This record gives sequence, C-alpha cells and structure tokens, in this order.
Amino acid sequence: GKKESLVDYSGQILVERIFQGLMIVFGIISFFVGYAYESLLPLVAINVAGFLLAMIICVPPWPMFRSNSVRWLPNREKPVNLTAQKQKPWWMKLLL
Repeated sequence: GKKESLVDYSGQILVERIFQGLMIVFGIISFFVGYAYESLLPLVAINVAGFLLAMIICVPPWPMFRSNSVRWLPNREKPVNLTAQKQKPWWMKLLL
C-alpha cells in the first residue's frame, strides 16, 4: 500500500505543543538577553533562531508525528442511493 506521509491527529497536537513551547522559551530568553544588552538585535536574532528551529522540528512529517494513524471504515460494496429512498413530487421533476 501507499506509505502515509501526513501527520495524524495526535501528532498535530504534539507538533502544536512543541511549537508553542519552543516559541515561549525562545521568547523569554530573547527578552532577557535583549534587555541585558539594551538592544533589539539580539532579541530579534534569538526569536528568529527559535522560529527556524521550530520549523525544522515541526514542519516535516517525522515518524513520531505519524505513530497513531487513523483507521478508516472500509469501502461499501454497493453505494447507497439516497434519491431512490425519497421520491420527488411529479411537479418538481418537471422543474428540475
């Protein structure tokens, strides 16, 4: 079968937590470093470095984000015909 390359639902939750955690940690560190140096340059540089690290970790569909694949229902043998169950009135057939 085709190898699944998408992140599953529990993997999405894990990715979101990792991303938020990295951004918070790097944000706090960059704030204190920027405050200590009294400059925005280290603040922005540390935030960009944290963002790039988060992108490297969170964007690719790593195997740890694909460990709980979704089990879909099997295909039905015969498709259900909903129009046969509910007949339209004769006058509606003339209009449509």
